[in-house]
Amino acid sequence: MKKIVILLSFLLLCSSASIHAETKKEIKSYETAVLLMNEGKYKEALPILKELIRNNKEYIAPSWTLADLYGRMGNNEKKIATLAYIAKPNLPHYAATLLRLGKAYHETCDYEKAMETYKTISPSDATFYKRAQIGIKQCEDALEFVANPVPFHYRNMGANINTEFDDYWPSVTADGSLFSTTVKLNKRQGESEFGKGVHEDIFLSKKVNGAWGKTQNVGRSMNTIGNEGAQSVSLDGRYMFFVACDRSTGLGGCDIYYSIREGDSWTPAINVGSPVNSRHWETYPTLSPTGDELYFASDRPGGIGKSDIWKTKVTIQPDGRLKFSDPVNLGPTVNTKEDDFSPFIHADNQTLYYSSKGMKGLGGYDIFVTYKQENGEWSTPKNMGYPINSCRDEFGFVVNAFGDKAYYASDGQEKNGKGKEIYELDLTEGNLIPVKRMKFATGKIVDATTNQPIQATIDVFSVETNKMVFRSVSDKKTGDFISCVPENEEYGVNVSKKGYLFYSDNFAAKKPMKLKDVQGKETSSVELDKIEVGKKMTLRNIFFDFDKATLKKQSYIELNHVAQFMKENPTVKIQLSGHTDYKGSAEYNMTLSSERAKAALEYLVKKGVPRQRMEFKGYGKTQPIADNSTEEGRALNRRTEIMIIAK
Repeated sequence: MKKIVILLSFLLLCSSASIHAETKKEIKSYETAVLLMNEGKYKEALPILKELIRNNKEYIAPSWTLADLYGRMGNNEKKIATLAYIAKPNLPHYAATLLRLGKAYHETCDYEKAMETYKTISPSDATFYKRAQIGIKQCEDALEFVANPVPFHYRNMGANINTEFDDYWPSVTADGSLFSTTVKLNKRQGESEFGKGVHEDIFLSKKVNGAWGKTQNVGRSMNTIGNEGAQSVSLDGRYMFFVACDRSTGLGGCDIYYSIREGDSWTPAINVGSPVNSRHWETYPTLSPTGDELYFASDRPGGIGKSDIWKTKVTIQPDGRLKFSDPVNLGPTVNTKEDDFSPFIHADNQTLYYSSKGMKGLGGYDIFVTYKQENGEWSTPKNMGYPINSCRDEFGFVVNAFGDKAYYASDGQEKNGKGKEIYELDLTEGNLIPVKRMKFATGKIVDATTNQPIQATIDVFSVETNKMVFRSVSDKKTGDFISCVPENEEYGVNVSKKGYLFYSDNFAAKKPMKLKDVQGKETSSVELDKIEVGKKMTLRNIFFDFDKATLKKQSYIELNHVAQFMKENPTVKIQLSGHTDYKGSAEYNMTLSSERAKAALEYLVKKGVPRQRMEFKGYGKTQPIADNSTEEGRALNRRTEIMIIAK
């Protein structure tokens, strides 16, 4: 959400600074034109400024303001012509006008003309000369990017995503089923930001039969007659974060809010509160795929530049509401002395895109990418290159979970007179894709007895590193969930709900995510059993060294879930049972399975679970759940189970 500052006092200062006399009538007319312009009455301000210029060419302020007005109206040709008309050595404020003219060329990507104009400014005009040298260097940098373009193939998202008004801030779920945008209602290209009825609202489109449906206003749960925008939908579509300004529930000018999806509706907006929101400016929120970090931009004290990227720890409560910790600045590698904002953390939780004007670029705000290293530090940010970046401002850049498509807003790609529109960018060429490709699974969590939907917590973790890669909750009304994981890694899944046995699953690398029932058959639903004596669950992420009872470290996170389950249900007692396939003698398998069950029990004891609440038993190959004639079936039979023996 953009902060708009009306520079009336500055413009009047420029007027009074003129060394040539202006009549009181001229000054009064100029003040009237500026007020009309700031009220969005462009057509009314235009003839007043033109008349002032005709009557007194040496009264420079009206010409500067007229050029600014043409810029707001999207007419850059007239903006440049107006400035060029008064860029004369014999007129007042020559150096200042040249600087404005150079910037006008720069902002239309005419880098050669911009440099030519900047170089006209004399070193004797020290302040303007210094600024011109900065402009020359920026143009040289831009030309270097232009000479080395990156692959760039885009398409307009079309009338179902784009409206007749300005559209920006795209966001998309992992499965590509929801697409959200900010729409500036009643604002068309060349029209005022302050016209009647102009305000920002959040819109949402759903994909139906492979095509995006007509985008719709999300309604009163989030939108008001004020401004709401800079939204981002979580990977699983469960949360919508957004920014609202000047609300009675706000702590500062602009605050971060969120809403939780329940079926086809959204809960009333919830202010994330202190310490994330403050009396300063907080905006551009984006939730990490792990669900435990929120990135955002703020101009709060303690930063490095004017606006910095920050992050805060997030805890998802069982009811889906969120708790936030003290924010931490991302540091000087990411943040600059200028404005850094519009962060987007990709589904791989390693690739961060954001906008900045504090590094080598093409002009205005450019999009940069940085990568989280093994030690948690960020790599040196890289400019995404030309023509993704241009002389204009680029921000609101997001990438889908698979990493092959990006979405962004622009008012300059097609110059179709429709203002800002949403575009889809192909990332399959070049080195623009994120660190990891991701894949996703969808499903439903239900009560095993009643088949009624359950709101439960979904944890997805890397088997190799034991690190969490995704966390969320299922839909309160429908039980639906989406989980997103790295494509080329083995990972485990735990689904938990208080009062129920948790669900455990394991997914191999480079294979589609397919949920499995107790017998290992594919299913679209996760059925959770209430805690009852005799109920069993399979721990699919317990691993042992070959032909041994030595636990592999990849088993630890699964057993930690068991320990947490036991702590949350302090009266429950369990039996840990080991099972094998048919290979080997009955006696050998019985011994091996017993020792493996005991190893799991001993780990839980070390984690604080009282020994008297657990027992272990080996069943060898006596209780197969799948066909022993196939490797897949034998793998299912080699398992560790839990059975409730007391509650």
